[in-house]
Amino acid sequence: LMLGVMCKKETAIKIEKEKESGSTISLRNFTRDSFDQDGVIVWKLKAEESFVFFEENRTVFYSLIFDQFEKGKLDSTLKGDRGEVNHTTKKLNVKGNIFLITTDKKTLEAEELLYNIEDKTLVSEKAVVVTTGGTVIRGVGLRADKNLNKVTILKPTAISREGNPLEKKKED
Repeated sequence: LMLGVMCKKETAIKIEKEKESGSTISLRNFTRDSFDQDGVIVWKLKAEESFVFFEENRTVFYSLIFDQFEKGKLDSTLKGDRGEVNHTTKKLNVKGNIFLITTDKKTLEAEELLYNIEDKTLVSEKAVVVTTGGTVIRGVGLRADKNLNKVTILKPTAISREGNPLEKKKED
């Protein structure tokens, strides 16, 4: 009965050989949607594999895709190799091949990222690449909102803009 609340029954498959030992429940093709009190979708999480640890109040996901919505419309998509939600602290820790893209085409690439589900903020202490409006910023350490509208790179290492700034513009 608990499975019906946590995921779609028709797509969840029990895993026989586990990557995460000691889990209470192990599932393949995991999907979970979260809605606000008015029934409007807030986020959707999909993963190839999911491991639930009830006693530790955490869930581990492999090959995760985390879609976030604002007023029922897709706002951003976060992908990563492995994610772990701590249900007590409401934080999602993602590791490996992280790629976040917003609907206005801003992107974030990283190897490790902590997402605070409640205040919708992103934190990383590792190398990151942020692309926004033709500008690419590389650095170490990040503080940002989930839409990448407010971004602080703690130790920037390179900033580049699309195109060649030394090239003269052609006038017709």
